[in-house]
Amino acid sequence: HKSSTISDIYCCPNNMKFSSLATALALAPAVASASRMLNETAMLNETASTFPEINDLMNIAFPMWEVNDKGERKKITECTVDACEWNPFYVTKRYDGLHPDLGGHPSDNDVKYAFFASSPYAGQPYPGTPHHCPPDAPDNITAGECPKIATTSDYGPEGPGHVPPHIGLASLTWAVRDELFSMEEMFDYDNYECRVIPNVLFQMVRNYYPRIEGEKVDYPPPIVPEGGDFQYEFPSGRGLENQEPPYEPGPPHWCTEEMLASGHWDGVCPYIFEGPDAGKYRHPHIAYAALEVYLANMAMPDKCATTWLQNNPGFLDEDRVTTDTPFPVMSNDKDDAKSLKNWLGQPVLPWTYDSGDARDVEVMSAEATRALLDIAAPTTTVAPTTTTESSCALQPIPTNPDDFDEPHWETILELAFPTWATPANGCPRLDALGGTIVPEYSTFPVPEEGKFNPCYYTKAFAGLDTKLGGFPTPIDTKYQYEYAAPFQKQPGDGSTHYCTLDAVDIGACPKFQNDCGKDCASITEKGIGHIPPFVALAAIKNEYNSISCTADICSEWFDFETSGCNIQPPKLDELVIKYFGDGETIKFQPPILIDGKPSSTYYRLEYLGESPACDDGNCRGPHYCSKEVADEGVIWGDFCPYVHTGDNSGQYRHPHLALAALELWISNQCMPDKCAAQWLDSPNGQGYAADSTKSTAIVWAEMDNNALPWAQPMVPYKWPNSEDGIFPGHTMLYGDSDSKEAPAPYVTEFVNVNPDVAEPATDATATDDAPTYAPTYVPTKDTTGDAPATTKSEPSSAWLMPNTVAVVLAGLACIFMM
Repeated sequence: HKSSTISDIYCCPNNMKFSSLATALALAPAVASASRMLNETAMLNETASTFPEINDLMNIAFPMWEVNDKGERKKITECTVDACEWNPFYVTKRYDGLHPDLGGHPSDNDVKYAFFASSPYAGQPYPGTPHHCPPDAPDNITAGECPKIATTSDYGPEGPGHVPPHIGLASLTWAVRDELFSMEEMFDYDNYECRVIPNVLFQMVRNYYPRIEGEKVDYPPPIVPEGGDFQYEFPSGRGLENQEPPYEPGPPHWCTEEMLASGHWDGVCPYIFEGPDAGKYRHPHIAYAALEVYLANMAMPDKCATTWLQNNPGFLDEDRVTTDTPFPVMSNDKDDAKSLKNWLGQPVLPWTYDSGDARDVEVMSAEATRALLDIAAPTTTVAPTTTTESSCALQPIPTNPDDFDEPHWETILELAFPTWATPANGCPRLDALGGTIVPEYSTFPVPEEGKFNPCYYTKAFAGLDTKLGGFPTPIDTKYQYEYAAPFQKQPGDGSTHYCTLDAVDIGACPKFQNDCGKDCASITEKGIGHIPPFVALAAIKNEYNSISCTADICSEWFDFETSGCNIQPPKLDELVIKYFGDGETIKFQPPILIDGKPSSTYYRLEYLGESPACDDGNCRGPHYCSKEVADEGVIWGDFCPYVHTGDNSGQYRHPHLALAALELWISNQCMPDKCAAQWLDSPNGQGYAADSTKSTAIVWAEMDNNALPWAQPMVPYKWPNSEDGIFPGHTMLYGDSDSKEAPAPYVTEFVNVNPDVAEPATDATATDDAPTYAPTYVPTKDTTGDAPATTKSEPSSAWLMPNTVAVVLAGLACIFMM
């Protein structure tokens, strides 16, 4: 076993070894004939190091018919489960999944390759391929606009995502060579028949192709040793007129230059059809299936036969719903579908394609495969050192060794808020703030039902339908220190700023008890004032890491009847005061690195002030404002986009989402029957964004380009948005109403949004200039000065006045169950 390439691992029967797989393929017709004469019983005695060369295995699992020197079939014989022949001169995938006589082979879905991550047959373009198009995508959409599923974690709902079949083939080959698993460990006939157990195959793949958690895996191509050195690819890098060795990197489809320039799916072009290797292309998933058949027959000869069709007799059922993929109009459609001339057709331009009707086909979807994998999110980067640690009822928080062993927020967020497939090259980005889009990063992700945007640039769509690209707001996640302003069509509605109807500078409007200086909030008889979510997030993280193995977190932190899957408000008060209390205030650091080390609230996904985008002092927290916008002075920074240049483009994630994800991760461990792992399935997610006029979204400002998610606010400043593009304004969010209600911990008495109507003062602190608040619970310190107790405070109905927003709550216990 001197080489790690497939060609050097497989040997031919009778100890005859080909010098290369290309040589073996050149002898394919003879091998195909000889294969049918092999003593299959003797082959079972072969060891893993001497089993047949891969082309020989394909010819055994898929016996081939004989062809003449032009590649045409010599003799047509009846196709039965026990005696059926396949096309050895294979030049098109058009008839894959159909009857063998049409010249195709089984599809990836037919052989049930576990990590194909197939798109469904729902009537959208390119069904049954790894390309996932929106359900309502037009037929002229290019395959490049329909991304493959490339996940950044194996533990999310889509698991590993799309793992190319040649990677599965290489991993299985090397695992057999290295004896990673015994035959008994590789197969379970009762559950998977003659297929390798998906969970075992997954372990093989990750053994040779490990993932750095939070990143996509960059799988090498099949034609290099690292990718398995698969010799049946015959890539077309030298162009259509050069179908001969040496082959250069490129797709295995040989298209015309005009077709390539069109940008349409090259998968419909023929495989190599001229030169010394004409017709010899083979799919890696066919090679994988052939190896799988061979190993299954070795392991279970009484249950698994030597051909794929004998193990999968249903493929020939007349009523089987086929897995073929629609093709566009091709140049040789008029010729017999069973003829070589038909198979050699090129797509006709302009592209004419019909997606066809939906079909009830069981596909190897990413979600279905994830359900088969017995894997759990990583718990920690440090192995348990004591019996107490190793016997914890709750899991340690997943950590990131590349981020100071802080929580692996990408993993935790993906579990609660699974995202659409990220474009192959990564999220779109500009070459500079206010610059132009980078051509290699110009593909936007495609929305998927029930998932969230992986390339996030603006909070404009927060609280709205996930397909618009936003996430839930702090109001939606029931962040108790948000103290959001009411929805009365005023500037900053639903934000933490309480503005009058004629306010201009939203950022200058006051927040609730955020009045003791920078990075500080007051604690009064009315409770803890507004604190950013990263403060509460840090308190929860610190306490969980401290006591998860020594305290009963489930009973002490949660009460589903009053707080659902959120931590009980008094408990969160207690944690915040414990870690950030300073007398009658909460004081905290910003969520950044200080002197190269994490601050007490460090949260990397804010991406604050990156250079060179923010070098002019133009950014406002995580918001990347242009210099022009910053110089205007009165424009609320939140209207500016998040990071949209460089490698972190689109990767900003709100700390309140990380808090919600962490809460849900813990509560799911405590109450799995009540608190689902995904936020949309949890109590808080029920009915989310069902109606934009009842949503928690904020009325947006006019932008310099209302069609782009990374647009900057217009200068001179204009509010509200005109709604001539993608951004929400009064009409979308209010309809014909002047106000709306949404369940959340708002102020419980009033906020005067009309500067012409005076508010009644009830004590020395209440003035016309400052809104008055009455929270529903007030944390107070007990006589020992340790953990705070909780005192209830009932709101007074005497405060309800005309032209006043009144949101009366009986207590947060009621709020959290709304």
